[in-house]
Order: sequence, then C-alpha cells, then structure tokens
Amino acid sequence: MKNFREEFQQTTPLGFMNTVIYIRSEYMSLFTLSAANEYARANDIETWVHLFLNGEGNNIVMSEELKKKKRYWLGPIEIDIKYMERVVGPEKHLEYVEDINWWNYNIDQICNRLEAGWDMPPLIAENRNGNFKINDGNHRLGALQKLKRRKYYLIIWDDYSYENIINQLKNCGVNLK
Repeated sequence: MKNFREEFQQTTPLGFMNTVIYIRSEYMSLFTLSAANEYARANDIETWVHLFLNGEGNNIVMSEELKKKKRYWLGPIEIDIKYMERVVGPEKHLEYVEDINWWNYNIDQICNRLEAGWDMPPLIAENRNGNFKINDGNHRLGALQKLKRRKYYLIIWDDYSYENIINQLKNCGVNLK
C-alpha cells in the first residue's frame, strides 16, 4: 500500500488541476476533512493547512503570513459553531465586508455541495482574544449556519501556546480526551 503522503497532480474533466493523495488504496482529494484528519494523525496538520491555502483554499497571502513566525496548531476538532466568529460577510461590523449578492451566491453553492455529501474541509481559525476567529472558511461557516448545522470541524492556531487553545476549547465546553 502506498503512503498517504504521496501526492500527485491530475487534471479534472473541466481542465482544473487537483492535488490527489493516495490513502488506504483509494484516491482522495487532498482538500477534504478526511485528508486533514490523515495529516493530523501524522502530526503534520500545519502542512495540510498550507497545501489547502495554496490550493482549493485560494489564500496564498494567508499561508505566507502564517509562515512568518512560529504557530501552535490543533485540530481538526469538532465544536459548536456558535463559538466560531466570522470575519467576512455582508454585515457592516465585520473586518472584511462583502457584497450581499456575492455572499449569498457563494453560500448557496456551498450549501448545494454539502447537501450532496461533500467532505468539506475544516475551517481554519485563530485563537484571538478569547474567540475562534475564522480566517479561512467564512463562506463555509455561513453555509453551515444557513443549513442550521450545530457543529463542524476547526483547525485552530495560536501564536503563543497549545495551552491557550486547550483553555479556550474548555471554555467552550469541548471535552478533550
């Protein structure tokens, strides 16, 4: 059996490049919750984060900024979405305000994928000021909210320690085993 970390590029029927990894004798997209969990089991979630941000996540700038200093990573962890805070959306108070029509279009597309069984990648959040600020996955979180889902998986980073993340998770009622 091939190691799950062997990656290759393939062209999709629409002509897009897709990174695929070999896992348990099956091909699986790298940009899924399942793949993120495989990287986490190998204690290498940070690598998955950067592969995702430079691929389907389309957030190269965020990836480069994250690489500028030591970060502490934990996840994917399933938590109640009420503890996740969007920084992008049509609301005027958010850090990044987006046109409501564009926002709704993206949310509807993601809802359709979720309802079709998409193995959606985990959201990526910073543990900042006692909140899990979603830095990648705001549209995905918006879709979860629209579908009235209660929980989803989060990859969390902190600039100072794992303990900060663990303490915040405990404050959210997450039972870490």
